[in-house]
Amino acid sequence: MAIMGWADLPSELLAEIAGGLVELGDIARFRLFFCPPEDRLYADLRMPALAAEAHHHRRRRRLYASPHGWTLAIDPTDLAASLFHPFTGAVRALPPLPAFFAETDDLAWDWSPHGVMASCGEGLLFWASDPPAESWAPIPAMADCNASSINYSGGEFFVFEEDVCRTTIVDAVTLAIAAVIPAPAVELPAEARIAVAVDELFLLVKSKWMYLFGDDIDFSKAFRVDHRSVDPVWQELTDIAGRALFVDSLHGFAMETAGFENLEENTIYSVTTKELDDRRSTMVKYSVSAFSLENRSSKKLACRLNRLAMALRGESPSWIIPSLNEG
Repeated sequence: MAIMGWADLPSELLAEIAGGLVELGDIARFRLFFCPPEDRLYADLRMPALAAEAHHHRRRRRLYASPHGWTLAIDPTDLAASLFHPFTGAVRALPPLPAFFAETDDLAWDWSPHGVMASCGEGLLFWASDPPAESWAPIPAMADCNASSINYSGGEFFVFEEDVCRTTIVDAVTLAIAAVIPAPAVELPAEARIAVAVDELFLLVKSKWMYLFGDDIDFSKAFRVDHRSVDPVWQELTDIAGRALFVDSLHGFAMETAGFENLEENTIYSVTTKELDDRRSTMVKYSVSAFSLENRSSKKLACRLNRLAMALRGESPSWIIPSLNEG
């Protein structure tokens, strides 16, 4: 059977195929096969310059990426916000964030086709995109939520509270609470992350006692739950079959490893940031690691991020999978 390359297909058909891709693994494979000059993976990404940045008194925007491709940019001078897509250069203006967002650099957020959900700690805000709202609005049902991360998948937001290991699932259209999944029967960890994969939700924890062995020890336990079941219950696991989990301080997602020679199955890939003890700067050190759930071993991967200016500014790195469907 003859194999047709993506570049051989009509542009209209390519656009239709790309618009139907929703799974991260499918998106990644499509981009790896389809790389004509007009839609390539750019090696040297450039953030679109906004007119307001011409004023010298403005500070560099803080960037918070999403695995869906869009990145949230916040100007710390006046909290002006926007979305930009580093692979296409597209920019979408957002209303300025409330003043209390200036009190901390911590931020949880994610994008959906219906709008943007964001939090800088307690409480959640939402900006509706269709039609575009004039301002951010609080979500009353989540006023007491201490959000540490927000993930969007399949029409729902997954709001995670690391201090109590609780996940609240919020309908992306109505903003109603669809489910609340409490922590599993485990000592509250010093560090925890969640990753979303269609009907499955993964919880990765690092127990407090693991720090006795140094900061480089990876997650000690992993759990999964079918969040769409009637009575979701966490189950400890040591196997995620032919998949890999990708987590950072903002988000987490899963994808199939088949077809990717440089990815190992049953593995958690994480990127972490460690603040350096230097009061004169905000410099940080990045670390990328792969933790095998099968043999409980971890290995450090090559990390070139520390050579970049972002390390001097203390920015948070994130995993991104480029998408042709900009929603």
